[in-house]
Amino acid sequence: MLRPHIQLLSRRNCCLCEDAKAVVSAAAEQGLCSWETIDVDHDKALLVRYGLDVPVLLVDDQELFRHRVTEHALQTSLAGLTAGAQS
Repeated sequence: MLRPHIQLLSRRNCCLCEDAKAVVSAAAEQGLCSWETIDVDHDKALLVRYGLDVPVLLVDDQELFRHRVTEHALQTSLAGLTAGAQS
């Protein structure tokens, strides 16, 4: 079974981004996903697209969450993605 891969779009000195990192990291430690962080300030296209609208969690270029995410909400979304992939 493939785990969903999350791209966390964030920037430095962003308290919401730090909160999202903690939530995604916890999900990854539980084996629910893999993940990477992408700093929007280092990618002009992402900076233009998202500006200050971070954090954003993407799976397969589809937005799962923007600004805030809770552990429960992320776990629910990941369970739905995993169930959909098994169908």
